Amino acid sequence: MATQKVIVLTTGGTISHRSDKSGVAAMSFDPAEILSGLSVSNIEIECRAVMRKGSMDVVSGDWVVIADAIADAMASTPRGIVVAHGTDTMQYTAAALSFMLRHLPVPVVMTGSIIPGGDAGSDALPNLRDAVAVAALAEFAEVCVVFAGKIIRGTRARKIHSHAADAFASINAPLLGTVVNGKIAKGVVAVEPRSTSRLKLATQLDSNVMLIKLTPNLSAEALARYLDGASGVVLEGTGVGHIRTDLQPMLARFGNPVVLSTQAVYGGEKLGGYEVDRSILALPNVIPAGDMLSETALVKLMWALGQGGEIRALMRTNIAGELRTVLRKRRLIRKTETHRHGRARR
Repeated sequence: MATQKVIVLTTGGTISHRSDKSGVAAMSFDPAEILSGLSVSNIEIECRAVMRKGSMDVVSGDWVVIADAIADAMASTPRGIVVAHGTDTMQYTAAALSFMLRHLPVPVVMTGSIIPGGDAGSDALPNLRDAVAVAALAEFAEVCVVFAGKIIRGTRARKIHSHAADAFASINAPLLGTVVNGKIAKGVVAVEPRSTSRLKLATQLDSNVMLIKLTPNLSAEALARYLDGASGVVLEGTGVGHIRTDLQPMLARFGNPVVLSTQAVYGGEKLGGYEVDRSILALPNVIPAGDMLSETALVKLMWALGQGGEIRALMRTNIAGELRTVLRKRRLIRKTETHRHGRARR
């Protein structure tokens, strides 16, 4: 078999850190040192530096830089691409790349480490090894996060622990698979297959979008300040996606898109089961997020506004596995209405 190439793009993060004698980590390590010792059958590994940033400092403009670097790497027709990235905001970058990279022909695999890459016992080595294996061997062409042996779709990844080695989970969707000893076990979820298609970039963004958690002490006046001048907003509602009654008129006056998610980790938005949901769903600019993560909804709304077109339709269309389309059943509302009509007839 002819030798094929996996290109690793480094962007900084903990994987590019090393701890000094006092235990304080600085960005003084090159992950290429790890890659030089990796061996995957018939795979040549090439390392390219894109930037050196802690992911706490990664902003939306950096997503475009990384997407452009991936497009440049595609010119070498690699078997797959790995992006080494910090864990603080990896889920946001993974979601952004999932929308920006259209007609992806090969896997784009994000990974990083919790322990500085230059330290003894770092998880950087096993994570990079697994990521390269997925880039080289997986039979899908999607953006994913590979961490602690899990293969997570890019739009479903969330960091659920601040410092544990097993920091990432797949939310509201099964894993794409797992990696054990360099071997990939496929998950049950349908995937986009590898192809010979030509990558198309869609990197236009409107970054003037807010993500707001609705808390009991959030006043209408404070909400108005947050919304002032924004192109759109993602709200983390309470429970299944509830918005406090006194805040609803402010959102109606806002007029721009309001994507409604939930603060709950699992389950997603599921309005329609309570009579009080009717006033929320009646707001013309409210777009239910379904089981989409709020972080992914934020990135998708930024991307959708940048693409133009009908925002509601785009937000409610599953583009990169971020949304499971479910027919809404407003059973309790219908039941309430039936009960009322029945009493009236009697």
